[in-house]
Amino acid sequence: MTHSAFFLRARAISFSSLLLIMLLINSTTVIMLPILLIQDFRPWLDGARSLFLVLCHFGIAMFFAVKRPSFQCIYPVPDQEAVCSLIILYVSVTSWFIPVLVLGYSCGLAYLVYRVARVQVTTTPNDIEKQEVNAAESVQGDSTPKLDTYHHAI
Repeated sequence: MTHSAFFLRARAISFSSLLLIMLLINSTTVIMLPILLIQDFRPWLDGARSLFLVLCHFGIAMFFAVKRPSFQCIYPVPDQEAVCSLIILYVSVTSWFIPVLVLGYSCGLAYLVYRVARVQVTTTPNDIEKQEVNAAESVQGDSTPKLDTYHHAI
């Protein structure tokens, strides 16, 4: 079954537009990950950003995997058609690398939130500058009260 030239060009345009969408999503990731590292850490907001990236990357990778059989090369020469088929295969395989990396980052973020939530904050740190001052026990002539060094949490 032969297709018209218009139909084949339309398929080539859809392949190009899909690659353009993949490029835009990858560019968004390049911008979003440093924002996740620079901004103040808020678990719900960083989780939402990570979920957005995971859904975008997995969605476009799955869409490309589903549409891959419909992409056809329009070159009449067998060598060019083989190269075109290899490019489509390479794009299909490499489209899964970034989603896996973003998923790993998201899992690491979830593990970090879990670990931080389990750590109990001490009531008084061991830092001398942050200890409470017991003014009642200071000597009459002293202008600076002495630190209570026996009643702090260890």
